Amino acid sequence: MIGGQAGTPAVAARTQSVAASFALVVEDDPHVRRPIVELLKVHGMRVREAANADEALAAIQTCVPNLVIADIMMRGKTEGFDLCWNIKTNPATSGCYVILLTGLGERGDIENGREHGADQYLVKPVSLNLLWEIITKLGVIIQPGGTNLN
Repeated sequence: MIGGQAGTPAVAARTQSVAASFALVVEDDPHVRRPIVELLKVHGMRVREAANADEALAAIQTCVPNLVIADIMMRGKTEGFDLCWNIKTNPATSGCYVILLTGLGERGDIENGREHGADQYLVKPVSLNLLWEIITKLGVIIQPGGTNLN
């Protein structure tokens, strides 16, 4: 795992500044994406889905999520590292938590995730219980009413 620990001033300040209360799941494989979407909905989160980083960037223009869970290698012009960088360097979206969930597990890949601003970097396969534990530790704000925003 990379990123700040829940409860630190930076994480607490960022949590308080989040305006939207939904997650964006960015994954080109629907068999991987669906269980993550269902996990988030079961826990009361509203969810939007994107099959690639280009779709995610377009979705973020209409409503900024407070959590993005993204694969790195996807179809389209933009990869997950660049999606993360775009989110973290844009003042309008920089408070969004980004979890990179990928099959790339080499040390250089993890460092690349850190350099692109990922709050967490997880190597597939990851249990849904572990994913939820990490989301909770990040301090993501959850409001009732799990609704799919697609």
